[in-house]
Amino acid sequence: MTNYTETKVREILDSGFQSMVSELCECVQLDRDQFVDQPLSYLLMASAREGRALTRQHLAIDGILTTKVDKLPYDSVVHCVCRELANRAGTHIEAFDGKTVLSLIKCCRKACCPQPPRPKKLTRRERNRRFEADLILRRRENGVF
Repeated sequence: MTNYTETKVREILDSGFQSMVSELCECVQLDRDQFVDQPLSYLLMASAREGRALTRQHLAIDGILTTKVDKLPYDSVVHCVCRELANRAGTHIEAFDGKTVLSLIKCCRKACCPQPPRPKKLTRRERNRRFEADLILRRRENGVF
């Protein structure tokens, strides 16, 4: 089974997949040329990291992203991509029956985006040491020793 979200965009020659990538780039207002040598997950990660909204107002009326998930041909590449995204997000693709491909991508795109680690909380001793160091630096800047 091919992992379509990790394969470079230019290596997948399916016309439905290529039009889906074009519509996604148009929807998040990013240049398609940036993502030709990148995987689809890179595009989804870039849109999630930059906080780009996926809205229908930037889409053509009869595009791939406005198609209902349950109306996609089962053997199509776009259906396989939707299934991969749903699996990564920990849901079943049947949960998105009756919804558009765009809404599936909106719900599941954060699964392609690794979460940054939480910042470690400083100990009381470390906070006090930094406070004292900042206080000393401010005193030196003000000319008080």
